[in-house]
Amino acid sequence: METLQILTKDTANGECFGGRIILNVGGIKYETYISTLTTYPTTLLGTMFQERNKALLKPTNGNEYFIDRDGYLFRYILQFYRKNTIILPVSGLDLTVTRKDLEDECDYFQIPHNAIISAPIVTLSRISPIRKLFADKLDNFVKTLESIAINIASTMLKHHFRGFKSTITITFAQESYIGGMTSVVIRPKNDSLTRSTWKVMSHHGAMGYFLLEQFGEDIGNYLTNSMPEVSWELNHKIYGVRERFYDITLIIDFDFNREKTLADSCLASQKKFN
Repeated sequence: METLQILTKDTANGECFGGRIILNVGGIKYETYISTLTTYPTTLLGTMFQERNKALLKPTNGNEYFIDRDGYLFRYILQFYRKNTIILPVSGLDLTVTRKDLEDECDYFQIPHNAIISAPIVTLSRISPIRKLFADKLDNFVKTLESIAINIASTMLKHHFRGFKSTITITFAQESYIGGMTSVVIRPKNDSLTRSTWKVMSHHGAMGYFLLEQFGEDIGNYLTNSMPEVSWELNHKIYGVRERFYDITLIIDFDFNREKTLADSCLASQKKFN
């Protein structure tokens, strides 16, 4: 599908005002879009490249503008326009850059000082490779459950645009001789989803009961926090000394919301500029 880009022709220099430009800052050249800069219209560059001021600009080579500032420090200024923050380095090769340096540049470019934040200090610690093996199994189990919920939602949305509710219950047995996973039930019934779920989850069958016994609440919290449309139920069933089961149920309850969908889409940035 073709996309429509609306630009304003600058008849003075033959360039499209609003398109890609080059900023030559102290001899170091940076390439960006005018729309990136005008996102923050109260800053120096945001004001400078407003369409109402285009007649005042004197580009060279059609779309290049010279700024007599520290070219190296400007990388942090451009970071603000792209990420709404300036990260002050605390390790690595940029230790010569101080907060005072960045504040001086912010003053010139009319960016508030509170945009500057310190990079988190990362403490490197070695994890036992054997412990990591088990942590990886837990991560894979959780990610598989997450992918199952997404797969069900994707399938349901093909026919239920305004909303849907679907549940999936997976049962794990304590004794691995049963095979670990004993059943998969999806409502509304969908044989294809049931088969695919069984296939991807069967790899975790032998450990499923143990993982749910040890981390069930943590798994549920993770899934419901990452997917607010999903609720979680965990039931422990005991029928005898060797007959113990965990049922995990994911309830996916989705209602279409126009404003939230718009906010999550690529149209949100367009709405902000209009």
